[in-house]
Amino acid sequence: MASSKGTNHQVSQIPSSQGSTNASNVPTSSKIRKSLGKFKGLETFKKIRAYNNAKLPVQIDMEFRRPFGENADGLVGEIARLVTLCASFDVSYWRDVPEDRKDKIYEKLLDKFELKVGDEVCNDIYIRKIIYEIAGRRYRDVRCTLYHHYQSYATDEERLQNPPQDINANEWAWLAMSERNKVNRSKQETVKDKLEELASQSCDSPVASIPEEVLSSVVGQRFGHIRGRGCGPRPPSKSVATAATITGLQSQVKDKEERMIQMEEIISKQREDLDKIQEKLDRQHEEMSSQLNEMVNKKFMDMIWDLDIGLDVYSKNLSYGIKFVRITYSDNIHYK
Repeated sequence: MASSKGTNHQVSQIPSSQGSTNASNVPTSSKIRKSLGKFKGLETFKKIRAYNNAKLPVQIDMEFRRPFGENADGLVGEIARLVTLCASFDVSYWRDVPEDRKDKIYEKLLDKFELKVGDEVCNDIYIRKIIYEIAGRRYRDVRCTLYHHYQSYATDEERLQNPPQDINANEWAWLAMSERNKVNRSKQETVKDKLEELASQSCDSPVASIPEEVLSSVVGQRFGHIRGRGCGPRPPSKSVATAATITGLQSQVKDKEERMIQMEEIISKQREDLDKIQEKLDRQHEEMSSQLNEMVNKKFMDMIWDLDIGLDVYSKNLSYGIKFVRITYSDNIHYK
């Protein structure tokens, strides 16, 4: 609370050329932010003076792709300052920044820092990629700051009259127009989205819409004008167009009916073919069953025949044996 009172006290002491304090004389956050831009890199300059104007050593961790050590924060801060000063902001992403701008940032950085891996000074392509990755993140941060600066003004005229410090006026104008167009696009539904929505609805509906109907429902309809043909050709009257539409729809219905009849004929023919195939299979099944029954009956009769012959032989042998026993028995009795 004490600090805020002190701040208010300082603001109230700002002199006015008219002898009174106006809202225009009170420094806004954007104006204060602008004044701080002059002192960016001051801490790095002090450290270089402490090193007798020698380059500041910075260790690079190749595994985690980041600087570390005493001067790591100074390196990142200097990259952010150089990105603000040297990068182009009339593109949307860091990858689209021209290569000569990126090379300029890297060369200016090497004027103040000595990039090392262990005890060796390294300036190869891998170190350059790590620096560019850091610069890409800082580029995104700067664009975020510029967006907040853009939002601090209510109209495009005020935004164009108050570009941020160290940002080219043409690039700031491009950024302002780009943000305005982005906001406008987010507020309105695009024609493409409407067409895709109607296309998905027409697939689910029983009667599909023709492309002309979809286009008219999305962008509207103007009678007396042929879309895409300029101002020369004139369309027929509304009644003629309606009659032509009805005729076209009737023709489509007739075509669909003919297709349905053809499909029914094809289905009927396929059913007949299936019935014939089933009948043939049934006939083959009956024939195989009959042949199998004949084979089983023949086998059974053969077994019966063999069994009858065996019984006849057995009965004959049995009768002969009985006779022999009787004769033997009678002979024995006679001798006695």
